Amino acid sequence: MKIGIDILEVGRDIPMGVFSKYEIDYIRNKGVRAKETAAGIYAAKEAYFKALGTGIVKSQLALVEVRHNEAGVPYLSGVNAVLSISHTDKLAVAVCVIPQS
Repeated sequence: MKIGIDILEVGRDIPMGVFSKYEIDYIRNKGVRAKETAAGIYAAKEAYFKALGTGIVKSQLALVEVRHNEAGVPYLSGVNAVLSISHTDKLAVAVCVIPQS
């Protein structure tokens, strides 16, 4: 099993190019919680690459898409991993677990 975690401050400048159309729409639909949601999704992407152990290359963050199921639970599209995202109005944190292959 591989684990990655990331935490960042809400409101930090995040380049929009790392988000897919789905993610941008999801963030915009969060209204007043949009900044927290964006930070959580960004943290999830970084947590995934930390779990992979490849290091984080900013241009690769757009290759991973965070989606949400009917219950609002986040997951990484097309990736065998478990994802958890949490945030307050100041901090966002994400944990990604990749099972043994």
